[in-house]
Parts: sequence; structure tokens; C-alpha cells
Amino acid sequence: MNDLLPIFVYLLTALVITQIPFLRVYFALCNILLHEIIWVMVEGAFINKIKLHHNRGRKLTNIEKSQVKHTLITYAGHTSESIAAIGLFYLVANQHYDYILYLFVGILGVAVILWIRNFWGFLWALSFIAFLAISIYFKYDIAIMHISILLSSLIFIQSIFNGIKVCRQILIERKSPVRLGFFPGIKFIPLLMLGVVLLGQSLYAGFFIVRSVLSLY
Repeated sequence: MNDLLPIFVYLLTALVITQIPFLRVYFALCNILLHEIIWVMVEGAFINKIKLHHNRGRKLTNIEKSQVKHTLITYAGHTSESIAAIGLFYLVANQHYDYILYLFVGILGVAVILWIRNFWGFLWALSFIAFLAISIYFKYDIAIMHISILLSSLIFIQSIFNGIKVCRQILIERKSPVRLGFFPGIKFIPLLMLGVVLLGQSLYAGFFIVRSVLSLY
């Protein structure tokens, strides 16, 4: 425990990582994969396939084109990021660092077997699994601790950035095809309210983590 850094150091490190081009893409794919898993579980776990790309783009095959359904699932995907961040920091607060790595490896392993169907997606997922598995296999407790807290911080920071991104696209890019890709066919006022809700959820998750979860630490 003497090797533990203050939580704000991990959060600051995660923030710096999100500003470095290659690392930003590499770790942001964790949040993107979380979104896509929500999609496939709702649309049909054994029908849809996920294609992840190096530009943080993704493509889900065989999806229905229901605008309302698309919006609700997208909202659920963003909400799942905040819930995941809370859950991960709960494990951090209870010092279950190895559980976090097992959770990541398990989700990535299932995604590789069932859903990921492009070369970049395979390469990313397998490299991430290998990176985590090395620490688990050799039982590097210090490495497991630092990696698990950093991954939790990255999920949390990225969830806030994604909330800000949605609000920006609603306010600034509301007439662009990019915005339509997030929440198609919805009028501006309801869309703005939804964006504010998403951002508010992310910020509240941070408040909840600091006040309720990390107070256990």
C-alpha cells in the first residue's frame, strides 16, 4: 500500500493520456467497445458483429434502422460508461485490483470470440489482453494495482469527455451528419435536454465516486 499514489495523480495521468494521439485512440476503444456491446446485446448477441478502427470509429453490422431504438441504445451506451466507472472505483476502494483486470480480460475475450470481426479490432483486443495477462500471470501486485486504477480513471475521464462531445455536437454541429449519427431524427430541444442529461450523469458519477466510493479508501 505504500506504493499507492493519490487518486488525483491517476486521474491526471488519464487526462494526459487522452491528449496523446495513439494512446488516446488505444484506450478510448475500451469505452467504444462498451457502447457496441450494449448494441449487440439488445439487437441480437449472435447476429451483429463489431468492427473497431484505429481512428476510434466503429461499425456494427446487421443493425435495424429504428431512430427511436438507436437513440435509446446510444443513451444506454453512454450511461453504461458512468455506471462502469462507479463500479470500477468501487473495486478500487475495496482494493480488489485483480478483479478489475480479470473483468477487462473477460469482456475482451468474449468480444473477440463473439463479435469483433476486423483485423484492427482483433489486434487491439488481443494486445490489450496480452498486456493485462502478463501482470496477472506473473503476479506483479504493484503493476496490477497501478494498471487497474489507471484503467478505471481512463474509463471515467473518457465518459466525461464523451458527454462533452455529445453536447458540443448538439450545440455546434447540430446540422452536420456527425451529429445525426449520434441521435438521428430528434428535434433540437429534446436533443439538447438529452445532451445535458448525459453530461450531468458523467459529472454526477465523478461526484459520487469522490464522495461515496473513494471515501471507503
